[in-house]
Amino acid sequence: MNKQTRERKLDLQHKIFRTFDECHFQKSDISQESLFVLQMSEGSTVSLPLRAVCREFGIDEDSNDGELIGLVDKALDFINVLRPGDDLPLEVLTGEASWAVDNNHRQIAYNRVTMQLVTWMSGSEELITDPEKLLQIAEDPGTKRKINEAFDEVSEKLGMGKENREEVINLVHQVADELAYIETLREKYRLVQMVDSKLQELRRIYAHEKGVLETVTQVIRLIDDAMKRFETSFDEIDANTGEIMSVLRNFTTQRQYIRTKRDDLFRRLRAWEPLFEQWSALTPERDPETVKLVRETYQFLAPRFMKVKEWLLMTKVQDGIASGQHFKDEKDRMNALKGKMMQW
Repeated sequence: MNKQTRERKLDLQHKIFRTFDECHFQKSDISQESLFVLQMSEGSTVSLPLRAVCREFGIDEDSNDGELIGLVDKALDFINVLRPGDDLPLEVLTGEASWAVDNNHRQIAYNRVTMQLVTWMSGSEELITDPEKLLQIAEDPGTKRKINEAFDEVSEKLGMGKENREEVINLVHQVADELAYIETLREKYRLVQMVDSKLQELRRIYAHEKGVLETVTQVIRLIDDAMKRFETSFDEIDANTGEIMSVLRNFTTQRQYIRTKRDDLFRRLRAWEPLFEQWSALTPERDPETVKLVRETYQFLAPRFMKVKEWLLMTKVQDGIASGQHFKDEKDRMNALKGKMMQW
């Protein structure tokens, strides 16, 4: 990788990226395509698809600028705006996270891993992810003694010998450090559950107002799909890191797996943040602002979780008649539509 990339700087050389004082890269709210956004001298703002800019100005993907632009597309999954000269996020360079976890989540992850070791030693490995239960068990003096014994046994099992137990302890901490990000995201996901809980309350409040009730019900159905997908992701991570000896033996591979899942969850949850803020401040009650937020939530969820045919019906998105397009058959038309849908 070139020097500029190693130093994290988005040092683009082509004149198109250096001509305008005010320019940046961001994702399209609709298609999630990367855009080059620039401020014109007369004050207007122009948004251009980044890939189209590269084609128009002959920027080869194997050139220095081409490589950096490839990283821009990935970087915008982790930050809202990126300007020429900015630092690229670590996720696209080293695989590390560019965001921090707190000591609480580090401790939760460490307790989880050490409890796996203790239960593995007993012959019946168990994965515990509930923070309160983990803390209660971990603080027990008997558990602390068993953890120390587990370090010795794992050292022997991995062929390191008890004299190298510090290496095992260090390895356990490395695993916990990676899983701390998953635990942070698991807690962030609880905000999705909070939104669902308040929607359930609103369904009761608006039970006799048909128009609002229908919208609330639609949003609940969509958020239920969203929660199932998030929970499936967390279940997959737990299943793939549920055998602690396998994780320790194959740490490099497991770390890559955890980071890939971490980045996917971060990207998906990050899109919810404006809604989290609004719903956290909301007291469920009959109010025009409440109805407005419900509708905004529907607009957020529908293109992400509604089935393609339903979304077509609700929004009249290009159906081949209104747009004047012609398709061979229904399958061809639906495939074209799927390309416009956000994948979550």
